[in-house]
Parts: sequence; structure tokens; C-alpha cells
Amino acid sequence: MKFYADSLKKWKWGIIFTLLGALLFVAPVLAPSKNEIKISNYEDIGSLDPGWYISEPRDFLVMSCIYDGLFKYEEGSWKVVPSLVESWDVSPDHCKIIFKLRKGVQFHKGYGELTAEDVKFTYERLFAPDCDATEKKQLEAIDHLDVLDKYTVRMVLKRPMAQLFTLTLPMHTGFIISKKAYEKLGKDGFRMHPVGSGPYELESWEPKTRTVLKAFNDYWRGKPKIDKVVIIPIPDETTADTGLKTGEIDIGYFPLRNIKFYEKDPKFNLINKPATYWIWIGFTHDKPPFDNLKLRQAFRYTVNVDKILEVVFFGAAKRANAIFPSGTYGHWKDAPVYKQDLAKAKQLLKEAGKPDGFKATLNCANVDFNKVIGEIIKADAAKVGIDLEISVNEVGAFNEANKAGRYNMFVERWSYYMDPHMTLKHLTTDSKWNITRWNNKEFDELVLKAESEMNPAKRESMYVRAQQVMDEECYGIFLTNGVRAWVTQKDIDAGKVYPNGRLAPWTMSFK
Repeated sequence: MKFYADSLKKWKWGIIFTLLGALLFVAPVLAPSKNEIKISNYEDIGSLDPGWYISEPRDFLVMSCIYDGLFKYEEGSWKVVPSLVESWDVSPDHCKIIFKLRKGVQFHKGYGELTAEDVKFTYERLFAPDCDATEKKQLEAIDHLDVLDKYTVRMVLKRPMAQLFTLTLPMHTGFIISKKAYEKLGKDGFRMHPVGSGPYELESWEPKTRTVLKAFNDYWRGKPKIDKVVIIPIPDETTADTGLKTGEIDIGYFPLRNIKFYEKDPKFNLINKPATYWIWIGFTHDKPPFDNLKLRQAFRYTVNVDKILEVVFFGAAKRANAIFPSGTYGHWKDAPVYKQDLAKAKQLLKEAGKPDGFKATLNCANVDFNKVIGEIIKADAAKVGIDLEISVNEVGAFNEANKAGRYNMFVERWSYYMDPHMTLKHLTTDSKWNITRWNNKEFDELVLKAESEMNPAKRESMYVRAQQVMDEECYGIFLTNGVRAWVTQKDIDAGKVYPNGRLAPWTMSFK
């Protein structure tokens, strides 16, 4: 226990020493306004174009304000409801869908009415052979779209797409962009100056400083009550916490160790939801030492997951033994629980020809919880002779290093969506997001077949089997699905928050 106490002390003092500098960074951003809400987020947005989406916690908050899709998850729930469509018709073979669009929906910045041409262009721009869109693989079952008239579009699929209405259309892959704006601004220009038809339009984006959204006066559902939403990236959670306590931040995240404080303090409202993150330790499978299954298994037995939950998440997060949270589609309820077993780890090391251990590198993002997890597993690994060298990188460099496979391991947090398809598709062999560089033919075939399986029970069994393959191969080490907690100032109504804690700023107001 001494190590954990010492680690927490170092963690806290390190944060305190950086606090003044971080506050100097934040202070100039926080200009007062009569009808403005300031939201802190742990990191800056990675993309403003839904075709080049990077991260749900970073990107979706902004994108969901700027864009509308054909369908959406109803605010405050996971119920899928129509948004830009008035009606739709699906062919008996599930390969043709005709969408009737709402009339009169306007794009931001004077780009005119949203029509079937915009829907067709939104998808087909990503189908070009040389397109490097991160979301291209998610849409590969779509063959083409036909414009039938100004407000009618037909989507033609290569094969049935089971996740079309549960995931593709209501998430970022369903956000519709302005064809005129994209053609005028170009790919790079549109990324900095996106044009959608959502409740807010982009006023400005200063990378790593702030994103300012202003209410869209011509929004088809009616102008939001809050005139401006300012999203401020504050990677240091203690700095974010201070911003809440001083009133500089209206809605923000905070260190979980302070959750009891916010529960009791009448000046704040606490929003605490079970998250749908996937927090895990990943291996780089295609180079030593973790190209060896027994060494991956040995490391898995060194990790004390329960201790990580206690120290890092203060008991607020439940353990996860597979990717998908309990109660969600695709959850593997019988997934094995791997407890720390140092004797078993040593035996596996011996069987792998490494009885004295080995050296490895671990990549951590410069986010407090990642770094503490890294220190905990480093200390436990040392008990069986594994010498773990930790490198801490800013989020951008962290992601690039993982894609390039520069480190042997990494601590990662990904988001799970309301259908397993997107998460598991990212893990297939040729995916841009296959950062473990894992290659398994059975897994790839299961994920591909599940995409076209319209029987929900059969489809779910395929996803469970895919997770079993991951376990057999010791794909990684699962920690938790996390919690998503926000604090608001007492005079803020956070509106309709989604079940996983995702915010919907267009539903917010002042009390």
C-alpha cells in the first residue's frame, strides 16, 4: 500500500505545481457573458468533419451541436427517432431504403436548404478509392445513393446492414454536411469551418484553447435557449476542478476523488452516470515481447484490476471483464475474471522462456488517470521481473504513437456505442484503428458476418463469440467501463443528459 500512497502524493503535488500555469492558460479564455455556458472537457476536439471522426468524448459534444442526422438518439435516452427525415421505406431484402426529407431545413452561414443532394454527397464523398476518412470502413456496405427528387433519396446497400438504424444513422456517421460548403471550402477548409444544420453553428475554434458555438437563429426545431456554448479543453483535472469552484466553468468534469464534496455542496449540481467507455490496457501484437501469447497472458496475471479501480476511480467504477457494459446489446455475461496471480505469471514467463522477466515500454496519454494506472501496473509488473518503462505523451502524440506501434503497450480509453458493430470493426485487421496490430481471421469473419445478420439473437451470439476469440488471444486487459460525472453551477439546468452522461447543450438553460 505504501507505493499507492506515495504515487498519489506525487500525482497530487505534480498537479499542484502545474496549476498556476494551467490557470494562466485558461483565464484569458473565460470572458463573461449574459447568456453563455462554459463547459470544460478533458481534451480539445480532434476533428470537426464527421467523416474524420476521432473520439466520442472529444468530438461528439461539438459535432452533435453543429450537425443533424437523418435519425438521432432522442435526448435523454437511447431511443432512435427520426430527425431530418419525415418518413422512410425499407425494401423486403433490407438493401434499399427510401428517405423522405423534411422541407425547409436550413444550413448555417447562408448555405441554403438541406436537400437530397446533400445527403448523397455526405456519404459518397467518402467512397472515393483515395479517400482516407477514418469512418470509411464503417460505411463500406453502402453501395451508392440516388436522388429521386429534391427531398427524396434512396440508399442502396451491397448487403443488409444490421446496424444502419441502431448506430450508423443516429451517430456521427449519419450527420449531414452542406455540399456547397464542402465544395467551396475544400476538405481541409471544411475541417476548420464546418457547415451543418444543427442547433449551433461554429463561431470559432482556437485549437487547444476554446471552441465557441453560437445558437443558430434559423434552426428548424427552434433556436436554443443558450446563445453561446464555449467548450474549453483543460487536460489537468485539478485545474478543471478549480474552474468549477471559482465559477469560471459552468459545467465541467472533476477528479473523482472529489465526488463526495460535490454531492454535499449546495452550490453545485452533480450529474453521475455509468459511462460506456472501454478503459483497457492494450498490447502491440506484432513485435516482441507481446507477439508471444504466453507473455501477454503472464502480464495479464500481474495486473491488479481491483486495486486500479480503488486507487484511480475511488470505487465509483465497476470492473469490466469484456468490452460491452452489462445491460447492453452484445454483453458477454460469462466473461472470465482474471485476478492478480503472480505465481501463475511467473510460471507463464518460464514457459515462454523468460523466467527472469523482460523489458517493455508503456505509452500513457498525459491525462491523470492514465498516468496513475501506468504507475500501478509498473509496480506490479516489477514483482515478477518485468521492467516497464513509461512514456507520457500529449493526446495527439499518444494516438500517433499507438497507430505506429512505437510502444509495447498502452493505456487507452475508447467509447462504446449502442451497437457493437463500430467498436469491433475498429479491431479488425485492416482497420485504421487497429492500434494493437492484431490479426485474427475468425474474428474478422465474425464481425463481417454480424454486419449483415438481421436476426438480433444470432447477431449477438456472433459478437459474444468474437469476444471469446479476443480472450483466447489475450487481446488486452479490460479494466472498467467507467463513470461519467459532471458538475454544474447551481443556476444551470443541464437539460436532457443521455444515459451514459453525454451532454446535449441545446437542451440546457439557466434556472
